[in-house]
Amino acid sequence: MTKKPTKAQVRAQAVAERERVSEATARQRRNRVVLWGGLAVVVVIAVVVAVVAGGGGNDAKATNFETAAVKVSGTPLPEFDSSQSPDPAIGDTIPTLTGKSVFDGGSITIGPNDGNGGNGKPQAIAFVAHWCPHCQAEVPRLVSLAKQGVFDGVDVTAVATGTNSTYPNYPPSAWLKDVDWPFPVMADTKGGTAAQAFGLAAYPYFVLVDANGKVAARGSGEIPPDQIKADIAALEKGEPIPLASSSQSSSAG
Repeated sequence: MTKKPTKAQVRAQAVAERERVSEATARQRRNRVVLWGGLAVVVVIAVVVAVVAGGGGNDAKATNFETAAVKVSGTPLPEFDSSQSPDPAIGDTIPTLTGKSVFDGGSITIGPNDGNGGNGKPQAIAFVAHWCPHCQAEVPRLVSLAKQGVFDGVDVTAVATGTNSTYPNYPPSAWLKDVDWPFPVMADTKGGTAAQAFGLAAYPYFVLVDANGKVAARGSGEIPPDQIKADIAALEKGEPIPLASSSQSSSAG
């Protein structure tokens, strides 16, 4: 004969059943959280991959002048070769480049008269590519030196060259604005017209020009700040410049 459960046993069984159901419900909720969390991670990864594949994520900030026509007047400089000493371009008059600002399309001129009415100041011209890791390392150093007043006696111009919307860190205008670049920036053509006219072979590339519009020194790669200070001081005094290139550069070939 089956013994009828007591009221206490019935209550205990009910409590146990409620606990079982509660645990099952909690388990289902945890599983849903894990599932949706995993989906969220997958979505984030997919977005990151899409941004990288699209060229760095700054496309929405691109101006209409990331690349632009450049007119060259005068004799182009020979291609720079860091193994040649002395540089055969030393003493050559630089060609004149007429182009547009990457920021707003305004007219920019780089030439023997520095584009500012021929004020006789020496010049420093930096050719940089947005995707070049050595340019990304060097440009903030130049910005820091500018804030220290190192370039106060020199006209500085950058040329954004090697520009490609499918490469990282595009567009150059957004990159240079983000790092507070304080000087004018000329947009090169897609084919690198300005860079070729000045003999660029690797990025970053520097051309120092004396007050008479002649090449005082050329160099490429990451240049240490102390050397830049010494080079600019010598440039302002009209003294020989011991500008040396660095192996920390990106080939233009």
